[in-house]
Amino acid sequence: IAHWRPRRNTKRTSEGKLKPPVKRTGMPASSSSAMETPKKALNGEEAAKFDAHSKDEKLASPPLSMDSKTLAEAKKKEGNAKFKERYFRQAIALYAEAINLYNKEKSFYTNRAAAYMKLNLYAEAAADCEAATEIDNKFAKAYQRGAASYTHLGDYEKAEALLKKGNKANPYDVNIRSEITKLKSVVKRKRELTDAVKEQKYEKAMLLLPAMEKFVTRDVDVGILTLRAYLGVKRYQKALKTASEWYQRYPSNIELLHLRGCALYYTGNSPMALKHFQMVLRSSPDFKESQDMYRKIKKMDRAKARGGEEFKSGKFEDAVQSYTEALACDPDNKIFNTAVHSNRAAAYMKMRKYAEAVEDLNFVVEEQPENKKALLRRATCHTELSNHDGAVRDLEMCSKLDRGNREIRQRLRKAMIAQKRAARKDYYKILGVTQSATGSEIKKAYRKAALKWHPDKNQNGTEEEKAAAEAKFKDIGEAYEVLSDDQKRQRYDNGEDLDDMGGHGHGMHGMDPHMMFNMFFGGRGGGGFPGGGGGRGGGPGGFEFHFG
Repeated sequence: IAHWRPRRNTKRTSEGKLKPPVKRTGMPASSSSAMETPKKALNGEEAAKFDAHSKDEKLASPPLSMDSKTLAEAKKKEGNAKFKERYFRQAIALYAEAINLYNKEKSFYTNRAAAYMKLNLYAEAAADCEAATEIDNKFAKAYQRGAASYTHLGDYEKAEALLKKGNKANPYDVNIRSEITKLKSVVKRKRELTDAVKEQKYEKAMLLLPAMEKFVTRDVDVGILTLRAYLGVKRYQKALKTASEWYQRYPSNIELLHLRGCALYYTGNSPMALKHFQMVLRSSPDFKESQDMYRKIKKMDRAKARGGEEFKSGKFEDAVQSYTEALACDPDNKIFNTAVHSNRAAAYMKMRKYAEAVEDLNFVVEEQPENKKALLRRATCHTELSNHDGAVRDLEMCSKLDRGNREIRQRLRKAMIAQKRAARKDYYKILGVTQSATGSEIKKAYRKAALKWHPDKNQNGTEEEKAAAEAKFKDIGEAYEVLSDDQKRQRYDNGEDLDDMGGHGHGMHGMDPHMMFNMFFGGRGGGGFPGGGGGRGGGPGGFEFHFG
């Protein structure tokens, strides 16, 4: 019908050629009129058939638009795809379009609730789940997700009421019963957590936190208990991070503001902590915890500042007293106390109290193992206390921290030389002379010491006394052997190893101390003291030493 064209009035001539069409009068030129004119030209019966045929053609044509439910299902499908790709906000928007198109499908609401839960928007998720249960009161998934959302919010009564409603509608549903058991466990754990924090049993509280943090993420009471537990076990960085997260959610909560101030204080940011406590006190002047913290920080800062001024003025004893007062304010503030211990160590060093300085510096290095300034100070103290091993250890660490520092490398070399000296016998001390003693002084000292500790002169003592005299006599001979030789003495003073001296033209290295004794006193062999019976055997010709 749509392509109907009027038959053209053409006839062929006798030669077989077409004649031009006869022009009809009254025919409109427009195409729309051409569609209507044939119908007018038909009689009544033919016109009726024309109308019926046109109607059938319209019914057979494809629809111009789908119904709302089908379109809504398509939107849900798109939302599911975005959900799988973890584009949760886009998924929520698509589920919302589906609901606007058709609001009688329960899965639209629960799917959007799942996306809300992924974004921690539990209030919106709970509302969607409630709407789904209104559409189908036996829809178990809606009860489960709704109860979980209420639990995250800390609204345990609404969670319980929703689960009871679901259990009534689905008395044999295992999943709903499991959610009821889980809810009871969460409520019990919150009660136990509250008691543990109240009783300051923070280690016990820490054991309860994992389950609570998994199922309850928006209950401000649980957030406060969590912060107090972290502060109680001295996990200050974790406390600061958690406090910031909770405070962003509940910026008007005074207690959260106070706890965030405490976390800032214990992580070394006292100025910002003071501002937090001031904000708390402006809103709630009677908040005692903030009052106490504010006063404590002020007292600590005053004592530390006073100690600094006294140190600069050369009043080192007064500075030590002020620093000690600052340390007594709060033993738990490790960051503040580390700085004060370092300052007090400097004052002790000025007073030449190196042992006390080492104790303070031990605290500093324990808290800050790579504090080069503290390590260098402690190395100096160790050197002054003749603890050369400790000095070398600290300087080696400083050298690793600052490999290009020549001064540290020079100090390390000196400390290693002193360490070697300390590990060996002090020959000067054994002979009773100073390091600047002359050759004649060394000889005189050897003569005196050797005569005093010769084993034959100590024959009447006990076995222990005889052994001690023998060892002493041996050390005296060894000391004289090294210090009487200029080359050996120089190497000894430089901290060099003396074990490789033998057999290289160094004379008496390793000589028997009795032989050295005889040679020193002019004899040629071992001999005893007069009246001793030549206990060690007389030398050639029965040579003996006579004293006095």
